[in-house]
Amino acid sequence: MATLVTSTRFTDEYQLYEELGKGAFSVVRRCVKKSTGQEYAAKIINTKKLSARAMMLLTSLYRSETGPVLSSTASAAAASGITESAP
Repeated sequence: MATLVTSTRFTDEYQLYEELGKGAFSVVRRCVKKSTGQEYAAKIINTKKLSARAMMLLTSLYRSETGPVLSSTASAAAASGITESAP
């Protein structure tokens, strides 16, 4: 039996806000789920800077998840290993 897969843009469901931090390959920004008002931290990865092997690993990780991988903003900065951005 075929499974119908629907896809939406991240910004259809979440509103992006200020930058919380950044690293060499990514930026972490505060976001809010539009339907619930729940706050999260979204790690946005610049895939143009990744090697082919890193891109394969990232793709396989994302496909193993059921949707976007989000962290609550309270724990994101401590868990992400990124440096704090200048105001």
